[in-house]
Amino acid sequence: MNVAINSAAELAEIIRKNAQEKSYFLNYDQERVNALIDGLFTNLNRYGYTSCPCRLSCGKYRKDEDIICPCIYMESDVAKYGACFCGLYISKQIFETKIPYPPIPESRPRNRNYALLDKDGNKASVIVWKCKVCGYEYVGDNPPDKCPKCGSAKTLFEKKETEPVVETIWECGLCGYEHTGDNPPDKCPKCGAAKALFKKKS
Repeated sequence: MNVAINSAAELAEIIRKNAQEKSYFLNYDQERVNALIDGLFTNLNRYGYTSCPCRLSCGKYRKDEDIICPCIYMESDVAKYGACFCGLYISKQIFETKIPYPPIPESRPRNRNYALLDKDGNKASVIVWKCKVCGYEYVGDNPPDKCPKCGSAKTLFEKKETEPVVETIWECGLCGYEHTGDNPPDKCPKCGAAKALFKKKS
């Protein structure tokens, strides 16, 4: 963001205005929205940009730009699951009916999780804690007292194996977006390019 933001309240106003202009729907759970905006404001002060508070940030803008809120996975996740990964944005149907929705799976490719890699692309020496309820991941010597994504207690976190997984990476020929999986996506979530424009990275 290019404007000076001095409080979480100011950030909340910007997020709400942006959502209204783009016809996005914020979660009907105001307590959850406030907690997520507090997390975004914390990351803004920590890194200089509003990286998703429910994902691991490496602290480098160019490597984290896909998870700067609203992240590039948000619209496709809302369309597919009814909510984005952190639950800040939801579909019109869920907003109007307030029906519960299950935890949203992570759409970010594992190879883009630079917070778990060192400068040479190898596994970094970090401890990762994963919430057993929603899958939120936290880096630190100990788990957080409360999950910022679903509110689960500290006791519901478990240490996660952080060894990198070897997977097939597909790169969009138009915008450079990378997708991890056996096959490329039907459509690029970043620029809308067709599946045929993806190429397997070596």
